[in-house]
Amino acid sequence: MYGARGSNFLLTMLRLARERTELRIVDDQIGAPTSSECIAQATAGILAQLLAPAGGGLDGRSGIYNLTSTGETSWCEFAKALLTQSAATYGFTVPNLIPIKTSDYPRSAKRPANSRLSCQRVAETFGIMMPPWEVALSLVLETLAEGASGDNPR
Repeated sequence: MYGARGSNFLLTMLRLARERTELRIVDDQIGAPTSSECIAQATAGILAQLLAPAGGGLDGRSGIYNLTSTGETSWCEFAKALLTQSAATYGFTVPNLIPIKTSDYPRSAKRPANSRLSCQRVAETFGIMMPPWEVALSLVLETLAEGASGDNPR
């Protein structure tokens, strides 16, 4: 999950792109990067349905639902997309991206090689369709650019 605020992969990549000419990024973990904005919008849509006078509340709809963008990509491909789209806006040259294996970037928390989740249940129950990760990324980068007014991203 990432967004225009806080501490997350997108903002870290934008910062590092201004500081370095080369970035080593994990390329063997697949997922669907999801913006906090998309999760908030989907959650608001679900709550609006549940709280509507004729919404029926949770009747038969309680449980666990996944909210992730559609599609799939690796961390390295996600970084490439976000840096390519934002280089001109923030005045940096896209660094040389070196794909690495998870084992080359040890972390204290283990991450799955495949973290894709199905959003079929939320679509069937509430009619909520999450956007492709590429669309969500473009929207977040637009939000950042509007708020930056030429300044560096956070």
